Amino acid sequence: MSTENLHADVVIVGSGVCGALIGAQLAKAGKSVLILEAGPRVKRRDIVETYRDAPVKLSLANMKLQGAGSPFPSLPHAPSTYGDYLEQKGPVKYNTSYLRVVGGTTWHFGSALWRLLPSEFKLNSLYGRGRDWPIGYDDLEKYYGLAEMELGVSGTDDQDESGAGGSPSPARAAPYPMKQVPLTYMFRTLAEKLSAGGYNPVWEPHGRATRPYNQRPVCAGNNNCNPVCPIGAKYDGSMHCDIAENRGAVIMPNAVVYKLEDDDTGRIQALWFKRPDGSEHKVTARVFVVAAHTIETPKLLLMSKTRHSPNGIANSSDMVGRNLMDTTGISVTMKTRDPVWPGQGPTELLVFNKREGDFRRNAAQYKIKVRNTTPVSQYAATLLEQGVLGTELDRRIQELSAHTLAWAVDFEVLPDPANRVTLSKTKFDALGLPVPSLYYDLNDYWHAGTELAMQDLNRFSQLLDAEITKKNMKFENRQHPSGTTIMGDNPRDSVVNRDCRAHDHPNLYIAGTSVMSASTCMNPTLTAAALSIRIAERIQREI
Repeated sequence: MSTENLHADVVIVGSGVCGALIGAQLAKAGKSVLILEAGPRVKRRDIVETYRDAPVKLSLANMKLQGAGSPFPSLPHAPSTYGDYLEQKGPVKYNTSYLRVVGGTTWHFGSALWRLLPSEFKLNSLYGRGRDWPIGYDDLEKYYGLAEMELGVSGTDDQDESGAGGSPSPARAAPYPMKQVPLTYMFRTLAEKLSAGGYNPVWEPHGRATRPYNQRPVCAGNNNCNPVCPIGAKYDGSMHCDIAENRGAVIMPNAVVYKLEDDDTGRIQALWFKRPDGSEHKVTARVFVVAAHTIETPKLLLMSKTRHSPNGIANSSDMVGRNLMDTTGISVTMKTRDPVWPGQGPTELLVFNKREGDFRRNAAQYKIKVRNTTPVSQYAATLLEQGVLGTELDRRIQELSAHTLAWAVDFEVLPDPANRVTLSKTKFDALGLPVPSLYYDLNDYWHAGTELAMQDLNRFSQLLDAEITKKNMKFENRQHPSGTTIMGDNPRDSVVNRDCRAHDHPNLYIAGTSVMSASTCMNPTLTAAALSIRIAERIQREI
């Protein structure tokens, strides 16, 4: 092993939004910070150019045609989940596409940044399902506000984000940092027609700049937020990586952490990482933070079997890797009689939420969103396969582009210990490390939610004078993973406490959506960011 000896006050594993936020906060406070990232550093201009030249351009860079549509690198030491990196063992395939690059998965996220409602912290108490969080909305409200400022969130202050059409909810101590983006013709038209049927449109809070903000330009509506914002108007974790570096933090790319070491008091003493050439290096620190993604975090902890922690680091409860969740959904395509002209402005903005109510005792809550995209190349390919050519081809492409609506529904998934991440026993990456093995299934609670959502979508088609042309009920994963290092007050059934500190190790924190006690139907990024700022505050007090 290498004799190289690296040390910092705080060592952070993972440079996504959570690791970068914590690193930036602590570096600004004068602490020495080292951030280790498994993948490479990428440049926006290179990603944009690769995407521009790709023959296939789909949301999230086309998972099916890796190499043809993905502008992000997939390297042997840090393989992309667009390929076959993940081992699938469960009845439901857990398709997820996270990025292993400096800045993390927010490079290609849609940028929806929601707060949870107070009721969503009390799932079991209110509805007899799943688990309660050990903390409540009031514990996070301050940090939600700080996270919105850090990430530059645009939103609408006076709306009920539950979707019930009541008074503004959840309660806010401060307004959104920026106003909502201007509404396009499609968004205004759909909101008007569906409001007439009793539905309450909600404008999605998101991380796109509507005024110059922290060196970010105003959103120009390029409409390819997935997979990359070409001008940097949309937030991504690389921005806080830059802030951290400017304040003295060190970011080390291509450093794959594979082991944590503890002592007989439970303190983490060191971690080890591998370079692409297989060389091994040791890092020591006063405090360690694992912010390596909902899948990679439990993988690292489970690989770290020691004499003091034979089941893996932070795993005395046998809960590491368990309670894997997402907002697994369905989709419906409609063709409207009148043109609605999707494809202008951000990829997502208008949603219809069903987040609260006694129905949640029996069925999952859900969010219905319209995908504001116009996949012209797909329309053209399909028509050409049908033999449509010439002026008729041009007419049909225009017709589909103007009249096609793509609706997607995101559902909450209950925490279930059987849904989990383990280590593959037969499949290994280029460094000899086991790949994550996933088991995932959905129960009747999820299926009951889909029945309610389909009732709404059928009503949508009537109100919009539209025909449903396609349904996909086959478990579409929404890239919103959570769980696997769940938060709780009881060390016997959780991994971290209410401060996101590992029960088993006083100087180990876990950051990210993996600590969420229960999922919701909403995107989890802002909640993870708020928790990360809270973690940084606690670490700063300690050192």
